[in-house]
Amino acid sequence: MSVTPQLGADERGELERLRAEVAALRAERRTETAEPARRRHPGRLRNVGATLVVLLGCVLAALSVVSTWLATQVTNTNAYVETVAPVIDDPRLQKAMADQITAAVFTELDVQGVTSQMLSTVAGQTNLPPPVQAKVEGLAAPITSGVQGFLTDQVNTVVASPQFAQLWAEANRQVHQALVNVMTGKQGGAVQVSNGAVSIDLAPFIDLVKTRLVDRGVAIAAQIPEIHKSFVIYQSDTLAHNVAAAQTAFSVLSTLGTALPIVTLVVLAAGVLLAPRHRRALVGVGLGVAAAMLLLALAIMFARAVYLGAVNPNVLPRGAAAAVFDTLVRFLRTGLRTVFVVAVIVAALAYLTGPSAAAVGLRRALGSGTDRIRRLRGTPGGLAGERVGGALATYRQVIRVVVIALAALVVLLLNRPTPGEVLLVVVIAGLVLVVAEVLSNPPVPPETAAEAPAGADAGGTGSAGGAGSAEPTGPPGGTDGPPTTGPEPASTTPTRPAPSD
Repeated sequence: MSVTPQLGADERGELERLRAEVAALRAERRTETAEPARRRHPGRLRNVGATLVVLLGCVLAALSVVSTWLATQVTNTNAYVETVAPVIDDPRLQKAMADQITAAVFTELDVQGVTSQMLSTVAGQTNLPPPVQAKVEGLAAPITSGVQGFLTDQVNTVVASPQFAQLWAEANRQVHQALVNVMTGKQGGAVQVSNGAVSIDLAPFIDLVKTRLVDRGVAIAAQIPEIHKSFVIYQSDTLAHNVAAAQTAFSVLSTLGTALPIVTLVVLAAGVLLAPRHRRALVGVGLGVAAAMLLLALAIMFARAVYLGAVNPNVLPRGAAAAVFDTLVRFLRTGLRTVFVVAVIVAALAYLTGPSAAAVGLRRALGSGTDRIRRLRGTPGGLAGERVGGALATYRQVIRVVVIALAALVVLLLNRPTPGEVLLVVVIAGLVLVVAEVLSNPPVPPETAAEAPAGADAGGTGSAGGAGSAEPTGPPGGTDGPPTTGPEPASTTPTRPAPSD
């Protein structure tokens, strides 16, 4: 028959303490299970509010790109002319203008009528046999075709000339004023907007062709009167039917102008500060703004398809209309691509500085690489020497902040920064930070410095059981009591991990 051993006073006290601790943990668990969801997640309302603010900032980011484009391109005459001037080099637009100018000049000269009348007169005033007279009169068609071919070649040469490009730029100054007049509710000027169509007067272009024909010996061209023929460079039935809405949108966006991007940055910063986890919110801001730029790009593509589908090919050929549209929005596309690249860079940097396993592993790999480069010299002070390396290490954080701030300032000061320019600035800033990190000579932590001598002492005396041994020693007599040296036993009380950022 076994006898139950009696517990001593100390053992019984320890047993009671453990029972009380278990009871407290069970009560805490029941309390956590029963408490309301809002108390278990105190940051839920902040997360919802921050998400809504960030979404608003992303919408404003897309509108900011459009408003900046309107303020710097559409409403500025010189910028507008600079934007659309290269479109005259597009063969599709050149062909469209050349065809209309040729048709206007050919109709005014009435080459076919004059040729037929001349040949009939010649045939009637001679004693030619009837069959021969008929053949003479039949020469009107080939002569007319030859004259039209010659005229087409001369017009094509004029359209491709620098003088024609200069006239195109001047005409577009008038076009710009016409567009502004429409958007602001005014009318007037040499360029008129009617039924959603913006047209320019071809009179100066035809006059240039007239001068060239006279110079080439076509004396009859001097009789060409001033021809006022309209060439449509933009047509939109939507604009014609929704002028009031277009004027309201134009007025709002042009009034906000370059102030809207500042408001957008403030809203996005408020969303990040409101969120419980700032770094995660910053990643969301970068991805959200990038998504907004993708949606804006899709909206431009949709607008282009709708516009080209609505253009009457008899008024403006599809190719010429596409050339005009693409040229007009090219800086808008450049702007949204630049913002997209900046947003992706912000999201990537916020993620790589976070506590995720991939980010930590990458930072450790970079730190290990810089440490290897520092040890290449093999002398105290690192590659830059002890004085310079120590200063770089001491002001490491200041250097990082200054470099990042300067990179951001350069991007802001660039005139129409492109995605390639933004990436170049980021790469240069990254290289500067890497070089500063490699040249720095951070001090060795005290615990790291103490490990080497301690390890050496342990290696030299460990076999003899000297004082350098780290093995715990038990009590005398070989009893199973607790060791007299060594680490304290780990507490059995569970602890909650700190929330990751």
